[in-house]
Amino acid sequence: MPEVVIVIPTFNPSQLLLNTLQDICDYEALASIKKIVVNDGSIYGIEYIEIAKKKFLVEIIEHSVNKGKGAGIKTAVAYIEKLLPDIDYIITMDSDHQHLGKDVIALLDSINKHGTGLHIGARKLAKDKTPLRSFIGNLFSRKFFYSLYRIELQDTQSGLRAYPKSFFSALLRLRSHRFEFEMEAIIVALLKKIQIYETPIETVYINKNRSSHFRPLVDSFKVIWVIIRMKILK
Repeated sequence: MPEVVIVIPTFNPSQLLLNTLQDICDYEALASIKKIVVNDGSIYGIEYIEIAKKKFLVEIIEHSVNKGKGAGIKTAVAYIEKLLPDIDYIITMDSDHQHLGKDVIALLDSINKHGTGLHIGARKLAKDKTPLRSFIGNLFSRKFFYSLYRIELQDTQSGLRAYPKSFFSALLRLRSHRFEFEMEAIIVALLKKIQIYETPIETVYINKNRSSHFRPLVDSFKVIWVIIRMKILK
């Protein structure tokens, strides 16, 4: 069994952060895994981070100001590289309970089945179950990505991922700092010939994803620009 750390970046969290931690801790296979919450300069919801630290014994890494989801992941990667050198995989997940404990288990099963690679929890984004902005944004980015790279992926925006140790240094060199980070990670993995494995996971949107900090226009443009920029630089 590979050594794994779960990393959860969060900004202005709610009760959903605690629900996420409770869900994964309810699984015996996940309860003993080290968990790191990156507080990305939160102004609100600090109390939930404090409860998470005391109740679930998670380690907290602090950003003094909001830097973005990608920056939070990179901060955790740098910390793990320096202080936890025996870690084989970093599993990232969102803090709004979109990702379930059973789906983290599914990602671990994928690692055990396929071996080293970038493992992505892929949602089946049905139009009737997905908020319109999420459905359109993901559909367009997938199609645009395929048009330039001829690689068809089910879910290019999923935050539930397992990054292998061999990819840590590449993650730290990514230029992206916010939601576009995850698209850039996929493209760099392809360029480095790192195998990508998609594992089906449940599609969960609570309150029509109102807790998300994703800005449909600005962040979608940034995702598309990453796809174009990386193709030009290839």
